[in-house]
Amino acid sequence: MPAFAALPTLNGPGRVEDDVAQRARFKDMIVVLPGIGGSVLRDQDGPVWEPSIGMAGSLLRDRHDVLARLTGDRGKLDDPDHRDGVVATGLISTPVALPGFATLNQYTPLRRALDAAFELRHGDPADAGGAPANYFEFAYDWRRDNRVSALGLKTLIDRELAKWRAYQIGGGPKVVLVCHSMGGLVAKYYLDVLGGWRDCRTFITFGTPFRGSVKAVHMLANGLSLFGIDFTAMSEVLRNFTSVYQLLPRYPMVAQRPGGPVVRVSELTGNVGGLDVARARDAYEDFHRAMDPERSSHQGRRLDELVRMRPIIGHGQSTLQSAVVGETTLSASTELASDEPDVLAFGTGDGTVPELSALPIELSDDGPWWWENGKHSTMHTVPNTLASLVKTLMMGSGGLTDLQGPEQREWEEAARPAEVTLDVRVDEVSPSGEPVTIDCVLNGADVTEPPRLTISRDVPVELSETEEGYRYRVRGLSVGTHELKVDWAGCSVSDVVEVC
Repeated sequence: MPAFAALPTLNGPGRVEDDVAQRARFKDMIVVLPGIGGSVLRDQDGPVWEPSIGMAGSLLRDRHDVLARLTGDRGKLDDPDHRDGVVATGLISTPVALPGFATLNQYTPLRRALDAAFELRHGDPADAGGAPANYFEFAYDWRRDNRVSALGLKTLIDRELAKWRAYQIGGGPKVVLVCHSMGGLVAKYYLDVLGGWRDCRTFITFGTPFRGSVKAVHMLANGLSLFGIDFTAMSEVLRNFTSVYQLLPRYPMVAQRPGGPVVRVSELTGNVGGLDVARARDAYEDFHRAMDPERSSHQGRRLDELVRMRPIIGHGQSTLQSAVVGETTLSASTELASDEPDVLAFGTGDGTVPELSALPIELSDDGPWWWENGKHSTMHTVPNTLASLVKTLMMGSGGLTDLQGPEQREWEEAARPAEVTLDVRVDEVSPSGEPVTIDCVLNGADVTEPPRLTISRDVPVELSETEEGYRYRVRGLSVGTHELKVDWAGCSVSDVVEVC
């Protein structure tokens, strides 16, 4: 046994949990990866990206002091050896909006759920000489090429898993990757290309765009436009990041003319607005194609034959699915458009990532996977899903089964999405002084009761009926980020809105 001091059980960085009687031992090592915008970024002068009240407003007002520090040098950001002084220091601890592009909730509920269930020893990724630990939160600089972040993930796991194995002795501990959104792409590149599959037992993802997001195409081509105003500076910042190009769909979904055949974004014959097709091709060929079985490090074997893959797919929310190229812009639609007949089985998503995209290519024909009638920004905070995640891990990190639970063995029954869904539609950002509109589209149930809205502040709320369901208008929300939840017919959907 290595000469390490006795290790306290931690319930969060720096806090010792005394009552561990009700918590289970966990022999493997958990690494949590956030989505784009989910890591705090700082340099010697202070925060570069740290969600706080009014951040979205600062970005939308084209605050050049904020945007300049966030932008960086694209050519250097893609170099693994480049050090610009910006460091990812931890996961975000408050909800945040990347205006017009994405919203994210904090990762505290996920951490608390795991801590409440297991004896986990928290480690600091920045402390190479730290004591053995089996829980890490991998904050990464999400502005950079995902391949650069994957190299950082490999460095962390190689170093810390060796220490944990030496401390644990016996049982062959491996890593369990729990990823939200783009964090799953970072992890998959590590598994497929950098040989991480050898050390990984299970790969769990919440809304990871394995096949890309149409929302990314729309933003790159057309830029950000909210409240009838174009936000050019913020658009250019996001266009600077290779990681955003790696979120582009890799499947046929865009027509080069109305009514024309659909092609991949990488197959477009020319740039569209601010979309650089050459960079789209590089993202497809050098990043996505590198993870295909025939080109990966596992020599033709499918990843799901080597690692337990458990993607959690959001469905039931209105989600961009396809696009048509116009003269100077691109028009995105929630309607499906594909030459692939199997794609017709998918039609919604989590509001950001289409159902089709959240399904890894390896599981195209057989699954299993978990369906969540939820939003992209909050999937990793939903109590029901977190309870299922804990139950799965509780069964023993050496014998994981489907996230549905041990009593459901057949994929055909376990993986069917709910017939009753609640689609909650709300703008990611709303101007101060204006009412926030929340549309609740009800699908598949003869329920006469209206949905119930819960919001983080006690403010005036108006409810009215619409052709598709109900509409809430919320007045008086203060500047900042607000969480909301809508319950109806057994469905519970939460989201985040930023008032600025």
